[in-house]
Amino acid sequence: MRVLLVIDGMHPRDGGPPAVVSGSSIALRAQGLDVAVLTSLRPGDERDVRTTWQGMIASGVELLFCDPVDLRQLLGLGKRSAVMQDAIDGTDVVHLHGFWTPALILAARMARTAGKPYFISTHGLLDHRAMKSSWPKWAKKRLAVELFDFASIFNGASGVIFGSETEAGESWQPSAAMRKIFIPNGVDATVGLEHVISPEARQRLASAAPPFEQWQRKLLFFSRIHPKKGVDMLVQAFNAVVSDYPGTGLLIAGLPEDAQYQAEVARLVDACPMPDNIVLTTQLTGPGSHFLYSACDIFVLPSHAEGFSVALTEALAHGKPSLITRYCHMPQVETEGAGVVVDPTPASIEAGLRKLLSLSAEQLTAMGKNARGLFERRYTWDRVAQQLGAAYSAALDE
Repeated sequence: MRVLLVIDGMHPRDGGPPAVVSGSSIALRAQGLDVAVLTSLRPGDERDVRTTWQGMIASGVELLFCDPVDLRQLLGLGKRSAVMQDAIDGTDVVHLHGFWTPALILAARMARTAGKPYFISTHGLLDHRAMKSSWPKWAKKRLAVELFDFASIFNGASGVIFGSETEAGESWQPSAAMRKIFIPNGVDATVGLEHVISPEARQRLASAAPPFEQWQRKLLFFSRIHPKKGVDMLVQAFNAVVSDYPGTGLLIAGLPEDAQYQAEVARLVDACPMPDNIVLTTQLTGPGSHFLYSACDIFVLPSHAEGFSVALTEALAHGKPSLITRYCHMPQVETEGAGVVVDPTPASIEAGLRKLLSLSAEQLTAMGKNARGLFERRYTWDRVAQQLGAAYSAALDE
């Protein structure tokens, strides 16, 4: 079986979905499937993409590039991508990661026309809160739904993949008839087993966050600096508790994405009553900074909306207690004793921080063991790839 994974951008700036594509493609390849990844490519990005995902390429996954797709091509006014057409014609199953962009809409149309089974991973893009984050965006999305006939795109899919039933229940559904499948994202089973931090990594950390090693208990935010990630609420909550826990520090290692929002977060950081206990940096991003999980004690993800967070799954793999919001769609973190789930408000996050910071080192260690156990049972890529492979085979048998 040949499987084509399609994504509109594999650069590290594109957040979590590229890591999902890489991890799942490697695991599918290990199961004996013939796997290719097709991504659009901005000028000048190819070297970064190949360097970042060299492990995927080394595993035997074919990496294909096509030019960015614009609205003219969707409307039939421009030449369609020959690379995309050839890739779809030469595969058995197409798996789209996302759906809003012209490239992914075009790929879905090509797959339907070619009679290829196709799947759509939603990656949290249908979450009610993400959909309605602003009324102009909501209106634009609803217009796109009608203009590009998203109902038919979703109805024609062999499966629309949500990370969990919880996520699906809090998501807008373009069609009541679409076939929902619940498959989480994953992380390689070996992640988190190695806790040695290299001297080079320690030097990078010391350069980006000089007071880090002085903190007795270390909190880590490791994601995009974007309004939906709730970093502003986290800083407000931390500012409210830090005086009561003076040995605690917060490292915000963020991927820059929204300059205006980042400036707002920076102002809140500057207002911290203990300025040596908080650091905001954009110098520790991407796979090369995953050593931060080993360096921290507690992982924090205060999101307003998530699909299935790769960062959270990596934190579980590293055996880290986590503070997350209920919109991270992983209630098991609390029910299985791996952390705390709160509402996405500064007051609720503050209460969660106080709860975790009041625990003993032994209690946090026990939480960390629960986190690793939860990961091993449910979220390794080999387990996820088995579910994906079964879904692909079932679609071909229809």
